[in-house]
Amino acid sequence: MNEKISRKKERFENLLEGLIRILGKKGILNSRDGDALRRDFENHESEYIEDFLLEEGIVEKEDLLKALQEYYEVPAVDVLGTIFDHDLVSMFPKDVLLRNSCLPLNRDGNILFVVTSDPFDDEKEVILREYVSYDIEFMVGLPRHIDMMIKDFYQDELYHIDADEIVERAQHEDEEERYEEEKIREEDEEGGARYRHREEEE
Repeated sequence: MNEKISRKKERFENLLEGLIRILGKKGILNSRDGDALRRDFENHESEYIEDFLLEEGIVEKEDLLKALQEYYEVPAVDVLGTIFDHDLVSMFPKDVLLRNSCLPLNRDGNILFVVTSDPFDDEKEVILREYVSYDIEFMVGLPRHIDMMIKDFYQDELYHIDADEIVERAQHEDEEERYEEEKIREEDEEGGARYRHREEEE
């Protein structure tokens, strides 16, 4: 077993035990679930235990985020309900963010806050510091949702189009909309005038 696979297995075991302990206090999981979860997860396509628990409906998202926050002792972030700073995200290549399951959230002075699936992984900070000089503080999020938001960002039309072009296009669309509304209004007025004229003739 190579070192990378060994680290992944160790992370899974430690995280699973931690989640069982934390969620056990809420009556959601118990120690007897551990062996069954391990067997099912090994045969599941998900790379992360967090995604597996969600996809199988074993844990609700809110409960899982709270459990991850307690386990990692950092704030948990629901990235699907969060607006990210495009300038910060664009400092990093897409493949780097995807491989490391990291998504820059915001900056406060010289501190860059990053949402990641594994705040315990020290290598992530080393990798991110290759692209920025900020100090990095990690928060925790759900791996699948982090992946979705990264892919959505780099496919976002706003990311590829110049801001001046966006404004110009919006103004053009507004002018077209106003023209169509004015045209409809004039046609309605002309139709009403013809109708009144016909009534007068009769």
